[in-house]
Amino acid sequence: MKAWVLGGVAAMGVTAGAAMAEAPRVAVDIAPVHSLVAQVMQGVGAPDLLVPQGVSPHDYSMRPSEAQALQAADVVFWVGPMLTPGLDETIETLAGDAVSVELAEVEGLALLEFREKAVFDAHEGHDHEEHDDHEHDDHEHDDHGHAEEGHDDHDDHDHTDEGHDDHEGHDHDGHDDHDDHAAHEEEDDHGHHHHEGGMDPHVWLDPENGRAMLSAIAETLAGVDPENAETYRANAEAARAELATLIADVDAQLAPVHDHAFVVFHDAYHYFENRFGLTGAGALLRGDAEAPSAARLREIEHIMEERGVVCVFSEPQFNAKIIRTIAGDAKVAELDPIGVAQDVGPSLYTEVIATMAETFVGCLKD
Repeated sequence: MKAWVLGGVAAMGVTAGAAMAEAPRVAVDIAPVHSLVAQVMQGVGAPDLLVPQGVSPHDYSMRPSEAQALQAADVVFWVGPMLTPGLDETIETLAGDAVSVELAEVEGLALLEFREKAVFDAHEGHDHEEHDDHEHDDHEHDDHGHAEEGHDDHDDHDHTDEGHDDHEGHDHDGHDDHDDHAAHEEEDDHGHHHHEGGMDPHVWLDPENGRAMLSAIAETLAGVDPENAETYRANAEAARAELATLIADVDAQLAPVHDHAFVVFHDAYHYFENRFGLTGAGALLRGDAEAPSAARLREIEHIMEERGVVCVFSEPQFNAKIIRTIAGDAKVAELDPIGVAQDVGPSLYTEVIATMAETFVGCLKD
C-alpha cells in the first residue's frame, strides 16, 4: 500500500489566518483521536495528548503536565467513559468550563456492541449493514454487505484497549498454567469494571467512524473559534476525502483474505473486522484486557483447530508468551491498534489503519 501523507490537509492548514498562540487550547484522550483533531487544527494550532502511547487508557493516572493541559483546555475530545472511565470525573473537576465532546456519541457513527464470548460467531465481521440509527448517510463504502450479527453474544467488557503497557497486572507471563486463571472467570483482578452489554468503545478502528469524527471535530472547533471555522471545515473535508480513498484501498487489499481465520490477543478489532469483512475466530482476552480463564483458553485452542486458524495476533502492550504457547503451527504477527510505533501527530491515524491492513494481509495470506 502506498505511504499515506496528509498533503491535502497540510495544504489546507497553511491558509489559516490565526497564529498558533491564538488557537483554542484543545486536549484529547488517545493518540488516534489526537491525530484526527490535529488534522482538523493544522495551520491554526495543535492539541495536547492526555494519555501517552503505550499505556492503558482505562486505568491511566495523569501526570501533572497532562493534568495542567486538561485544566487549560477550552475543548476536550475523548472517546467516552467506556474507554477512559476515570476521565469523566477528571474533566468535570479540572475542565468544568471546557466544551467536552464524547466522540462515541457523535452523529454518524456505526456502533457495535461488546462481544462476550471467547469464540466469535462464524459470520461475524462479514456483513456491515446499517448498524444503528447513527450510521452515516454519506458512506461511500457501506455497500460491502457486512452486517453485524450475533449481538446477543457481545461482551460485557467495557473500555479497552491498546496501550496496556508494563503495568504489573498486565504482564501475562506464566499463562502456560491455564488453571491459574480460572478465578478470573467471575472476577477481574485488574481493576477493570465490567458492564452488562453496552457499546464497544474501539470506534476509531472503523475508518468510516473516523470520517464522522472529523466532521464533528470541525463543527465543534468552528463553534468555539468562528474566526477559523473555514479552515477547520476545509481541513476536515480534505482528511475525510483521504480516508475515503484509504478505505477503498484497504478494502481491495484485504479482499483476498476475507475467509482466512485468525485469533487476536485482545478483542479490540471488532470495528475493523466488521468494516472490512474479516474472519475473526476469537480473542484470548476480552476487550477490557481481563486475563483469560482456563476455560477461555481451552475454547480458543479448540476453535483454532476447528476453524483452521492461520494466524494469531499479539499486541505491543502485552507479553506475547501466551500467544507463542497456543499458536502451534499458526503464524504470529503483531497488531498495533493505537499507534504505539507511530509518531504522534496528524498522520498517525491513517498510518495505524494502513499498517493494520498490511499486517493482516502479511499474516493471513497463503
